Formats: sequence, C-alpha cells, structure tokens
Amino acid sequence: MEPWLDGRRVGRAYGWFDPGELFVLEKIEIDPGQRSRGYGSAVIEQLRQKAREKGCREFVIQNVRSTNRRAISLYEAMGAKAVQTSAQLYSFVIAPP
Repeated sequence: MEPWLDGRRVGRAYGWFDPGELFVLEKIEIDPGQRSRGYGSAVIEQLRQKAREKGCREFVIQNVRSTNRRAISLYEAMGAKAVQTSAQLYSFVIAPP
C-alpha cells in the first residue's frame, strides 16, 4: 500500500494477509518530510479495515526497534500490545484488528 498526497507517493507499507487469521505489517515507511502528519496512522487504519474484511483475528506489526519511541507511542495509542521478539525488537499485536 502506498499513501499519496497531491498525486505524489509519500510512503510505503509492506505486509501480508493470512485470511481468517492475521495480517502482518512488516514495514511502514513515511518520507521524512511527511512524518507527523497522520499518514502512517491512516495507512494502518486502512490495513486494519482490510484485515477485518478478511476475517483476521489479529493485526501484527513486526520488527519495531525499541528505540523507535514515536512508532511505539502510535501503536500503543491504537491499542497494540508489545511482544518482545529479541533484545532490541518488538512486535505489536492488535486483537481484534
């Protein structure tokens, strides 16, 4: 999925669905000059809606660095629960999406 502004791409999101089970968001990128404008939130909400439409029970955001406080704050505000996957990485799970 790609967020757009005035006909110009401002980021990208990569992930995959396992219909009826989960959606995994592997990576979300918003161009540095477009951050903190709500594009990341909008993309995640669109993907969560698709996950619900496909009957997914969980929405998982993978490989979040423990130092990425802005992203962590956003995911927690969306109701995601952190699951530590390594010394410096977390996954965030929203159930139901």
